[in-house]
Amino acid sequence: MNICLFMIETYWHGVRGGMQTYQKLLSEELIRRGHRLTVISTRHPEDKEYEIQSGLELYYLRDTTFGSKRKGWKAACLKKYIELDEINSFDIIYSISTIIPKKLFAVAAEKKTPIILSSHGTGTMMLLSEIKQIFSQRRGRKNLFKIILLFIYYYLFMELSLKKYDAIIAVSDEVAKSTLKWYFVERRKVYTVHNGVETNLFRPDQEQREHTRKALAILNKEKVLLFFSVVTKQKGLHLLIKALPTILKNNKCVKLMIIGEGEYLDEARLMVEQSGLEDHAFFTGHIPREMASHYINASDIFIMPTLRQEGLPFSLIEAMACQKPVIVSRIGGISSVIDDGINGLLIQPGDVSKLAEKVIFLLDNKDFSDKLAKNGRDKVVQKFSLEHMVEGTIKVFEMTKKLME
Repeated sequence: MNICLFMIETYWHGVRGGMQTYQKLLSEELIRRGHRLTVISTRHPEDKEYEIQSGLELYYLRDTTFGSKRKGWKAACLKKYIELDEINSFDIIYSISTIIPKKLFAVAAEKKTPIILSSHGTGTMMLLSEIKQIFSQRRGRKNLFKIILLFIYYYLFMELSLKKYDAIIAVSDEVAKSTLKWYFVERRKVYTVHNGVETNLFRPDQEQREHTRKALAILNKEKVLLFFSVVTKQKGLHLLIKALPTILKNNKCVKLMIIGEGEYLDEARLMVEQSGLEDHAFFTGHIPREMASHYINASDIFIMPTLRQEGLPFSLIEAMACQKPVIVSRIGGISSVIDDGINGLLIQPGDVSKLAEKVIFLLDNKDFSDKLAKNGRDKVVQKFSLEHMVEGTIKVFEMTKKLME
């Protein structure tokens, strides 16, 4: 198949979030399996207009703004698509998020080219999550009106276009349910294909563990709690820092390793300092993906106390693939992979005391912790591997293409 992929921020822009990781893994596997893939994206910060990476053709549109659907995106991406399609007709148009301009739907319909969307979450999921957090934590109510207005704008002018797509690939059961419930999409068009991880790369590795702990000056007796994410307040790092003093009362040999960068990083550093936790928390900054498994293996418990509706976080399934016990918020697509008490532990978003309690429990119950970790890897291997993700995606492409013929 000849596939045209639209995405406003790519891995090759230098962006390393979950959607960009998804795009990179999927793109490389599609090419490896003999498909042709072209990416159309926004302006590159270094003013590149075209490059080839591992057989993937990337076009960066100069007349657009990096990472923005506005300011020239609609006209520029439509023009580039028509130009490339005339040279070598595309079989599939694939979009990461709702960024396809309306005119492209008409162009594609004329040639019976299916347009397929990869959905990693919906605005409705985010809105309900925000409202729940505002009322449960009893703060932020002054922002509620602004949040609702923003949601209405995106719902009316962007997300209602969901019903125009020929197929929607949801990365979790929760994303699929939200799409069907709120966006008037026909059930036959919605497929669930979970995010997948390279289980041969992300696996338990004692050598990686020992080497990385030595490099980080972590003592054998010390237990390492791992936070691995883009550092925004919605990811809940502040809750983990708040829980740390309670955890330390039970076990002094605990350290918190914080991996990632983001807008909340400076505030998090300040919070650690003001709490007197400098000896028990450290920041690594950004870690290249090829080194991620080394740092995960160096840890003892993976924790994601997120407050936002997640599609299906890559860092979660990567930690499970490395056979680490996980403690995560009961929210969004996380419940697609976590069976509470069987392959991980769930907490209510924002519950600091329960978070501390669960960490202490795992530290005090090694056999149970090991069992959770083993069950976690088993589930990822069985249901959340990269192979499952790629094969599921290709199947949707082929089925949708056949229905259009």
